[in-house]
Amino acid sequence: MNNKILCVDDEESILKGFQLNLRKDFEVHLASDGLEGLEVFGRENDFAVVLSDMRMPQMDGATMLAEIKKRNPEVVTVLLTGYTDFESAMAAVNEGNIFRMLSKPCPPETLIRVLKDAVAQNDLITGKRILLDKTLRGAVDALAQSLSTAKPLFFGRAQRVRRVANELAAMMNVANSWRVDVAAVFSQLGYISLPEAVSEDVYYKRKLETEIKEIVKRLPEETATIIDKIPGLEEVGEILSKIDVQHRFEEDDPEGLRLAASILRVALDFDFYEEQGHAKSIIVQTLLSRPNEYDPKVCKCLSEILVVTEQTFKLEQIPMKDLDVGMRLAQDLRLDEDGFLVASSGADVDRQLLKVIRNYNSCYLETPFPKKIQVTIPIGS
Repeated sequence: MNNKILCVDDEESILKGFQLNLRKDFEVHLASDGLEGLEVFGRENDFAVVLSDMRMPQMDGATMLAEIKKRNPEVVTVLLTGYTDFESAMAAVNEGNIFRMLSKPCPPETLIRVLKDAVAQNDLITGKRILLDKTLRGAVDALAQSLSTAKPLFFGRAQRVRRVANELAAMMNVANSWRVDVAAVFSQLGYISLPEAVSEDVYYKRKLETEIKEIVKRLPEETATIIDKIPGLEEVGEILSKIDVQHRFEEDDPEGLRLAASILRVALDFDFYEEQGHAKSIIVQTLLSRPNEYDPKVCKCLSEILVVTEQTFKLEQIPMKDLDVGMRLAQDLRLDEDGFLVASSGADVDRQLLKVIRNYNSCYLETPFPKKIQVTIPIGS
């Protein structure tokens, strides 16, 4: 259990009292005002609880705690307030930023009890998040593997988009980034119901018959229906619903759903244009030239990610027998005989893909695959 707490007060005697009374039960860090509190919080960045006085110079406690909750929603906050600050402190509590409010002066035993409750609350929040993260990611990975067998074209896109979207979310410090990861896979889920005969036409956005257009038009609704049946994925559904919506990117986005949708839109369209054969740099410049359609901050981060990728991966052509876990396909993997697609360009080589390849090899007297294939390999491996 994380018992690291930050205590913020502009009175030195009270800070000394915190240190004296709390050090036996908690790892105590101190700050003498709101601005210093934010600085200490940013430097340490793994507090379970933040305790603050309400009335302080430059920045009051409620404002500081609200800013801390923006930076890390899992941190539990406690506010100390005098009688004259009661109404403004209650407003902060009602807005959901404060776990407990205590009146000053507060007896040490009461303060210790409340802080222990706050630490337990933080442990509950982080434990739920870890469980949710592991459960969801495991389920999404299993779903993605199923999609790889049924629809390798769309699974390849899901893998590529998922990879780029996760890197963007990490670079931009997106809160609850698991939502981006799950939404990336679910963005392709609806295509699993497409008739195989029209999959490539839909994937490459070729001219479609009216009946097929109607099927494609209904896919987002079908995906939303699936998501609605899974508890805990409500926000993922909202993200997917916002992908094609015009946004004012400078507006507040307290839940981070607009940003998540913007990340996914950039990743999806970048992948589509790259599949069309356009150079990465040209695609990024094109996205940046459309600030009303694509969030400029997301596009700039994408440009930085591509530079790093070029420096950490190398393109090689290797014998099929040397294909191994950790590599990434740089071209579609198709059967020699009829061109049937087994895995699309960009797919990660994992144990599941190697198993599929072995299964195909066992069904033929000679390998049904080309002798060599292009892959990207991490530099230094």
